[in-house]
Amino acid sequence: MKIFRFIFTIIKYILFLPITIVRWFVRGFQALSLFLSRGFYFYFKKFFELLHKIIPISFFERTSQFFSARQEQPSHIVMVIVWFLTGLYLFDTFYIAPQDVDFVFEDIPTVEKTPVADAVSNSTDDNLLFNKEMNLYRIYGKYSMNDIHFEDLKTKNSSTVAWLMVEGTNINYPIVQTDNNDYYLNHSYDYSYSLNGWTFMDYRNHASMNDSNTVFYGHNLLNKTGFGSLDKIFQNNQSDIKIRVLTAEHKMFTYQVFSAYYIDPEVYYIQTNFYGLEDYQEFLNTISGRNIINVDNSVTTFDKIITLSTCTDDNKGRKVVHAKLISTDTF
Repeated sequence: MKIFRFIFTIIKYILFLPITIVRWFVRGFQALSLFLSRGFYFYFKKFFELLHKIIPISFFERTSQFFSARQEQPSHIVMVIVWFLTGLYLFDTFYIAPQDVDFVFEDIPTVEKTPVADAVSNSTDDNLLFNKEMNLYRIYGKYSMNDIHFEDLKTKNSSTVAWLMVEGTNINYPIVQTDNNDYYLNHSYDYSYSLNGWTFMDYRNHASMNDSNTVFYGHNLLNKTGFGSLDKIFQNNQSDIKIRVLTAEHKMFTYQVFSAYYIDPEVYYIQTNFYGLEDYQEFLNTISGRNIINVDNSVTTFDKIITLSTCTDDNKGRKVVHAKLISTDTF
């Protein structure tokens, strides 16, 4: 009988152990809440007691008694904590920093790059190295065409393949390209880690600008560097907007904007290869049909185009500009 009684006792403790633990937890939580409640409402009570001594009106006395009662009601402090945590969660969920970017890209291989120390030691531009302005976007944004020397640029970043100039915006930067579309999302032109990233060409494109659709990316930055000033194209009433791309082969490609629009994240408009002229024509019809600005959006399969892509201000969509090639010169 003793052995059965012992087994029964063990089984009882095992079955009721979770209930006991929960009961201990609840009691401990109630004790903690009561402790917090007494401390939280203590200063409110003392404050209104002081006001009642200075100005003896019944409102201050009733308010002091109200907070005194709250000290003995831990459920109220629990609600305060719950509302506070809920507020933090909602803020973290719905607040979006406009400079953050979430591009949709394909595979992400490893980048090969020249070490930063080598890039700096090889630099011959003393004005750039010792300029008080440290924002590279602003430094290069002041360059004129006469300042652009690809031999010098490649000593600073061997991945430099072109220079992009967009009429009516602040976009006037060297363009880099590596073997993925990931590295320059969070690295600057000097290879340093930076959430501002750098303007770059899609890794699938040829730097010779011979593809049907050459794609450029940049962050939509709040200070209007990077591709942050691309919205000026949407606000421009001018019907003839030019974009120029200079290459290391001393060629200058001039493009005319034929379409600009906002779109949900997708990979359709950043296609670089097409299955024949019919497929390319369908693509051109689609992107030109999306246009929302006052420009001539006629385009044919004889045209080579470029695409500029960045995020919308709320980071939920894409801001896209397409332009077609209208002339090629040397510089």
